[in-house]
Amino acid sequence: MKNCKAPAFVVAIFFATFAQGVCHHDRGTHSEVGFSGQMEGIHHLHNCGNVSYNISGSSCCNGNISPGLSQLVADCCGSVAYNPLNEICCDSKVLTQSSTHVKCCGKDMYLTTTHMCCGGNRIFNRKENLSCCGNTTFDKTTHCCCANPELVVMPKHETCCPKATDEMKESQQGSPPTLTLPKNSEPKCRTIPFNPQEKMCCSGKLYKASALTKCCGEHVYTLSDDSVLCCNGVLHRNVPEQSECVGGVIYTAANTTCQMSTRPRLGEHCCGGQTFNPRTHICCNGHSHNKMNGNFCCGSEVYDHHNQFLRCCSGHLYNLTQSRGKAECCGNLLLQYNNNQTCCSSSTNSIIYQTKPKHRCCGLYYYNTSLWSCCAEHLKPTPKPNSSPAEYRIKPLMDLIPEMCNKTVFFGKVESVALANYQRHVVLKVVGQVNVKSEKVIKDPWLHVSLDHCNSPATDNGMTYLWEENHNGKYKLLSHPVDLTSDIYMFYSVCYQKKG
Repeated sequence: MKNCKAPAFVVAIFFATFAQGVCHHDRGTHSEVGFSGQMEGIHHLHNCGNVSYNISGSSCCNGNISPGLSQLVADCCGSVAYNPLNEICCDSKVLTQSSTHVKCCGKDMYLTTTHMCCGGNRIFNRKENLSCCGNTTFDKTTHCCCANPELVVMPKHETCCPKATDEMKESQQGSPPTLTLPKNSEPKCRTIPFNPQEKMCCSGKLYKASALTKCCGEHVYTLSDDSVLCCNGVLHRNVPEQSECVGGVIYTAANTTCQMSTRPRLGEHCCGGQTFNPRTHICCNGHSHNKMNGNFCCGSEVYDHHNQFLRCCSGHLYNLTQSRGKAECCGNLLLQYNNNQTCCSSSTNSIIYQTKPKHRCCGLYYYNTSLWSCCAEHLKPTPKPNSSPAEYRIKPLMDLIPEMCNKTVFFGKVESVALANYQRHVVLKVVGQVNVKSEKVIKDPWLHVSLDHCNSPATDNGMTYLWEENHNGKYKLLSHPVDLTSDIYMFYSVCYQKKG
């Protein structure tokens, strides 16, 4: 039996810190206003008309799929998706932005710092004291814009806007609002009033009230009926006697097989619709697999994480035999090397873009360096052509396995951050170490780390990350925020699991 490709190392884990708060990631996504795709509910697929598509690599606009641009960072221009970071939609036509200060004027775009748009479709040079009046311009020092009844330019001595009379002011202002006191409230079932002594409301439906009648979702049942069971708001009928609801699962007599949400009470475990032996098999999303094929789930599949030709990307298992193992995960997609693609990622999403000149990643976004600059994963509309790009991309913790099992890495929680002279000074509390020789175990759990602020990924107070100590004594941030319970436990179990 051998350990995970590593000599005898000491795992130093500060369990007191492990018991503290858990990192909860924000799962919010890009607003999908204008998109017509509907969620299908499996493998991150949506429906675009009658066709399924993955929002990580495509967009749906008016029933048409635009491949190659994720809906997470795109907007719709008619039936075509576009990247609003570097493009603009004018009158259903996609144009490449020349500056972050451009807007649409009809079907054309204009630079707001040097031009102005009048009437929605005419562009004029911006000049001092020049303003719009309908679809033309006028000098505010000599003329005014009057509604007569259409907008026209008049000499300034003309009475363009007569003063409102007191009567007009009063009619415009109106009388003070009156406050209507509400009547005594009475119980309603949705919008229907009811007497709770005679009726009962179950999720918007009225039933006759009784001391033995209870609600279960929008249905009712009587406590004396031993053939029904309410479990997490779902009413199950024809349930065997002595059944119980525990944690949303119905436990029945020992001779019951796995059906729907029921499973045996004694001795056996369910995996999907069948029983399985957890000592010899592993259950992955309702599918039972022999542990001889691997000890870790990837969606519904099982795999051996030591196999360099298998790669699990957010629940999707890929075979890398044809690419000779030279590929990496980008969310749930596979990014193969030398294929003219770039992966940009944040702590919540990852997106593959077609590589373009003078473009770089800033977190999740792929931006044009002539329009934007990036500092600590935050975009700014002030391009800095001479700035250097980030040297690496941080990844989800499980994407770093098993490569990180043989390196000197540790889990550090960000306790405090300060900025000085373009350097980000971070105070870390070490909560666990991996592959550290006994004589090099960090005795002081507090570390002071300095990072190049703009060229380093963002760090949030209270979050825990995986870090690496380089040979020159400097520290490098490796992962997205990790979960102090599940993620770190999985990391240790993988790196120190014995192989047969």
